[in-house]
Amino acid sequence: MKNLSKRIVLATLFAQALCLGALEAVAQTYPALTLENAIEQAVLEDDWLAANVEREQAMLEEALAAAQLPDPRVSIGLSNLPLDTFNLGQEPMTQLRVGINQVIPRGDTLLLSEQKKKQQSEVNPFLRADRKAKVELLVSQLWLKSFLSARSIALIEADRSLFQQLIDITSSRYTVGAGLARQQDVVRAQLELLRLDDRLAVLRQAQDSNKQQLAQWVPSALIAGALSDEIPQRAPPQIRLATLAEAAEFFETHPRIRSHDKQIEVAATQVALAKQSLKPEYTVGAAYGYRDNAPGGINRADFLTLELSFDVPLFAEKRQKPLIRASQHSAAAIQVERTLIVKELFANYQQAVAELNILDERRTLYADLLLAQINDLTEATLSAYTADEGDFEEVMRAYIAELNTKIDLLQIDVERLQVLARLDYLLAGSAINEE
Repeated sequence: MKNLSKRIVLATLFAQALCLGALEAVAQTYPALTLENAIEQAVLEDDWLAANVEREQAMLEEALAAAQLPDPRVSIGLSNLPLDTFNLGQEPMTQLRVGINQVIPRGDTLLLSEQKKKQQSEVNPFLRADRKAKVELLVSQLWLKSFLSARSIALIEADRSLFQQLIDITSSRYTVGAGLARQQDVVRAQLELLRLDDRLAVLRQAQDSNKQQLAQWVPSALIAGALSDEIPQRAPPQIRLATLAEAAEFFETHPRIRSHDKQIEVAATQVALAKQSLKPEYTVGAAYGYRDNAPGGINRADFLTLELSFDVPLFAEKRQKPLIRASQHSAAAIQVERTLIVKELFANYQQAVAELNILDERRTLYADLLLAQINDLTEATLSAYTADEGDFEEVMRAYIAELNTKIDLLQIDVERLQVLARLDYLLAGSAINEE
């Protein structure tokens, strides 16, 4: 039994060593995930981009097909066959007929149909550029939320030891011989420590939730490790847009506007395509009629038939022209929507700039004044308490205020980076890397 117990203990220790070694190997294989790496991986792993490339190729193939004439129609028939004898040579009008017909679409329908499909395919590169910018924005927001939770946890865990020291100091003072107030101090210190533990649990829950959302964009193996503990550095944009006119000119290079401009071109081509309905559609055909010899052996001549048919748009006022006006209204609506997009981008830009200015002011206040003053207050209240000249409750308030101030400053830095990420999307150019 003793040997068996020793073997079990050794096996357990060996398994634990293997697990620790595996964890260390994983940590070495996947270093801390930085914001730049997360964005890069998210763009590489985005299946939407690959699907959009396939969609573009499909439209190019459709453009090639749209430029071709319809398939000709072949007809084979027997005309004027006598029903009494079914003899092909009995009647002079009996003939075996083979014909072919070709439809020629109206006006420039083929050319415009090809042009429309090509224009629709040209929208996709700008859609991909806009998608990449949006993925960068979304991943930045999720990574920064996870970073905020992780750094907040680190700050609380670092200050938790200070609260534990306060408990030890208070307990020793209570043991030495203080009264009811000292007992309340011990209970109060333990209560604050429990509250810190609760805050840690909430932050870990938020961190896990943000990581799960980030796993939609970044491989799970990278998210399983730790995030980089260095806050990213982003410089504010130098571009300043003061008026809507300036914004309209600047946003002409934004991929969202560029893609919409291509939609406007598609709508204009659709108008031209609708106008082709006022032109006739032609059908040309040829038929060969074979006739058998007469009963007396007389050779009969065969027939050749040529034909041209076309439709006449006599009812254009209530049929073709309403469709033309409908396409014109649709094109006008798309043009108006472009103005709405510019206004939306400019409004989001103004909102982001206003938030950035306020966050810069708050950061200066916290970093230069508030944090230093609260640190001095914490040291002063602790010194007064240890000298029996202060109240324990004031000490706890000072420590909690200092911790909250550190977390508030961290949150300001993270919110500032989130605003800069929004500005990066709004000020994105239309440079496109063709796959």
